Amino acid sequence: MLRHARHALRSPRAAAARAYSTSNSRPPLKVAVIGSGPSGFYAASRILNQLPASSEHGARATVDMYERLPTPYGLARYGVAPDHPEVKNCQHKFDELATDPRFAFFGNVSVGEHNPAPYAGYAYPHALHLPLDALAPHYNAVVFAYGASHSNPLSGVPGSSASDAPLPGVVPALALVSWYNGHPAYADLPVDLRQVRTVDVVGQGNVALDVARILLRPVDTLAGTDMPEHVLATLADSAVTTVRAVGRRGPAQVAFTTKEFREMVNLPDVAYAGVDAGLMQQAQELTKGDRMRTRMLALMAKPANAGGSKTFELDFLLSPAAFLPGADGRVAAATWDVNELVFEGKAASARRTGAQTTRETDMVVESVGYRSEPLGGLLPFDARRGRVVNAAGRVTADDGAAVPGAYVAGWAGRGPVGVIASTMQDAYALVEGILGDYVADDGPFVRRDAAAPIPLTPEGGRPDAVERGLKDGQVVPLAGWHAIDKAEQERAKGTGKEREKFRRVEDMLSVLG
Repeated sequence: MLRHARHALRSPRAAAARAYSTSNSRPPLKVAVIGSGPSGFYAASRILNQLPASSEHGARATVDMYERLPTPYGLARYGVAPDHPEVKNCQHKFDELATDPRFAFFGNVSVGEHNPAPYAGYAYPHALHLPLDALAPHYNAVVFAYGASHSNPLSGVPGSSASDAPLPGVVPALALVSWYNGHPAYADLPVDLRQVRTVDVVGQGNVALDVARILLRPVDTLAGTDMPEHVLATLADSAVTTVRAVGRRGPAQVAFTTKEFREMVNLPDVAYAGVDAGLMQQAQELTKGDRMRTRMLALMAKPANAGGSKTFELDFLLSPAAFLPGADGRVAAATWDVNELVFEGKAASARRTGAQTTRETDMVVESVGYRSEPLGGLLPFDARRGRVVNAAGRVTADDGAAVPGAYVAGWAGRGPVGVIASTMQDAYALVEGILGDYVADDGPFVRRDAAAPIPLTPEGGRPDAVERGLKDGQVVPLAGWHAIDKAEQERAKGTGKEREKFRRVEDMLSVLG
């Protein structure tokens, strides 16, 4: 695991980077960052902050950031719940970065062999598609920070979104979250809640609670967020009264945080009945000595808002076995395998008992995690784990050797875990490794610890396709994003909202003339 950023600041290698940065013995460090979410812009800003702005031969470092949408921010714009605006404050870091003349943003550029967005089938038709081998030769280092944009599939579950015959009304959480955040790839997601009363959310992480909260909270409390108007209209027509978050294990193994759960049970007019006393007693025994988990369980055990017109439930020890259609072909019921907990010390896993239960439902949201996608070319990718193969952020080949000049940051390298603060710390620590490789002096950028050599003299300029795209308006630079940003804010005037996002890429590009 990457070391904490504070360690990076005190390390001998980081000190060496600062020492070398004042000399002219090294060529400028020229970095490409793929992805403009938190991990990408934290890494980019750290590189530029650690190296001086200029020397006798010009800038000591430059960073070009590539993003397949015309808009930056990644997860902070399209993944954070709209009613959590404070989490989006990390966008200010990108805005600070954008003022540095050594930084350039190139939106609407899809690097590598991206697959179409799953479920929606969106292939970013407006983007410039740029192969990795056309980009990499122009840079000393490439940082892959493109996040996790695919859902983990519910393999082997008939009727699931990944099955041969997916049912209408069964949707991945990633798709639903992207839809209510205004992501262009999911603008046409068929969400109709007028006949939906009961929703089963498969999973018990923070995303599952985000989905439950958005579906149950009064729509007027969302009106001032950056949630798009067509989404607000759909929620205003919603008939949802019950949301059940279903987990395969017990109360002691939930993945959501106390903060998220407290917000969930404090929703007005939403009743919560607590947790079965037997399950809760077992969970309390398992978590003795863990203060944080003990506080969580105490909150989970306590009923809230008795008599509320809507209901939130936590169900345990159930794994989806099949989703079943009704007469109209939409999902109408779900069959669940009943589990029991099997322990190895205090670690618990779920084992099927052979029993099953079937109950009616009007909608299923699959919230079982995200995964990254392979970019093709020479980028090593672990298809089973859904992430770029790496050691402490250095991309590694099948034989374990570091790939020269290739790095990975954020969820693309460590999976969809942690919060934005930990993403920042990991990005800072990754930059320690990049700068350490940059200043290595054991031969031509090769270190004794077999880390990745950084190419000394990349090709000049940028890929020809990018330069052409800038001229014809296909590639969106910082000025283009600023124009889109201004237009979105103009669209929201009089609504009480900060912005009204464009639903489609073509609408964003039309602003640019």
